[in-house]
Amino acid sequence: MFRKIRFSQLSLYANYSTRLEIDACLRENFDKQEYKPRKHPGRSQVKIAVIPADIQKAIKLILQDSDAKSYYQESVKLNNYIHSRLLPPEDSQIRAKASKIHAAVSKKIFSKIDKELTREELETCNKKIDTTVFNVLKKNVYRWGNISYDKATSLQYLMARAPPEYAILVRVLDEIRRRLPDYKPRSLFDFGSGVGTGTWAVNTYWKNDIFEYFTVDTSTHMNDLARLILCQGRDNVSMPFKSYFQRQFLPASADLKYNIVLSAFSLFEMPSMQSRLETIQKLWNKTEDFLVIVETGSNAGFHIVNEAREFILNGNDKGYAFAPCPNDNVCPRYLEHESPCNFLMKYETLGFPSKIEIMADLFSYVILRKGDRPSDDPQWPRIVRAPIVRSGHTICKLCTDGGELKEIIFSKGKHDQTTYRCARSCNWGDTLPIK
Repeated sequence: MFRKIRFSQLSLYANYSTRLEIDACLRENFDKQEYKPRKHPGRSQVKIAVIPADIQKAIKLILQDSDAKSYYQESVKLNNYIHSRLLPPEDSQIRAKASKIHAAVSKKIFSKIDKELTREELETCNKKIDTTVFNVLKKNVYRWGNISYDKATSLQYLMARAPPEYAILVRVLDEIRRRLPDYKPRSLFDFGSGVGTGTWAVNTYWKNDIFEYFTVDTSTHMNDLARLILCQGRDNVSMPFKSYFQRQFLPASADLKYNIVLSAFSLFEMPSMQSRLETIQKLWNKTEDFLVIVETGSNAGFHIVNEAREFILNGNDKGYAFAPCPNDNVCPRYLEHESPCNFLMKYETLGFPSKIEIMADLFSYVILRKGDRPSDDPQWPRIVRAPIVRSGHTICKLCTDGGELKEIIFSKGKHDQTTYRCARSCNWGDTLPIK
């Protein structure tokens, strides 16, 4: 009898014969100790993100003035709802499900009838079938709806979502800052800007470089809240940025382009795949350098991110996956249909109204860059799950430049010291500088 072997095990065994070592371009840097394994160039240094002190002060002032303590429980419910959301069902999916239910109900009803029906009786049966199908369909189709952000809901969102979203965006944008340390964006376009976490995150790295901020959010309450936070939480304080624009809808013109175009936790509000793809195309048309898409780390969030990735990479306008993917192939996680490609980010809560805590949130993202992939892009493999560190060896699950998921055991006996120590010091979401 043959023992069943999983695909991951097959990959593991196959890789014992694969030679893995530090990228030759970095070998001299490690030898001269310019790089150390614990701080190798593929490792993100953003571990726990904290909202900047001036922003925190403004938020707490706003929440105190609004007597927002009473919103705390509702903010927890809102946060849970956002994490559990599913995609809106497509018309084709609803029709297919209705047809299947209709066939089953019709078969059940007509199987009990052993005589020829009159026209009136047939019409009565069909009405009964239609009513039954409608009632069953109501129970079996996900009731999607976009969230209406009034003043109270906006404050709840601020309490629950500002810390994790800021932390996630700082972690995502660190990919650009770390890999392109000389890059200086001049403009930001933030679609679905909410309370302004995109602006805070961009300013963490490029505050002195950004000249223009253009934010879009359909909620006037969100826009007012975002502006008030930037004005230190006070109505009588002027905006610190000269070129800061807020709109409720996407501008029709694609003439103006922006260095960084961001859509963070916003595409869930689109009612269909067609509307999402139309929005993504408009955002790509506005992109000068980078289009950044971020969603929750659920299956549905990953689906939206991968949908955007495939749509852009298969389009006519040249672009490539800058991060987290080391390749432009079909996502192996998507092909597996087992678990989403997501990452974990730790953050510090606001401490309002309860005490400050360290928490973590899952997210999925893609950074798409205009143009062709540079010939010198190292395309180091990405660690897509938390490494398993054991005595004498470390197990890493990697997404490679060939578009494959590989599970590699790094050990002292089979790898040189630098390669082994780099693998051992990596975290979920880092790249490993090996070839």
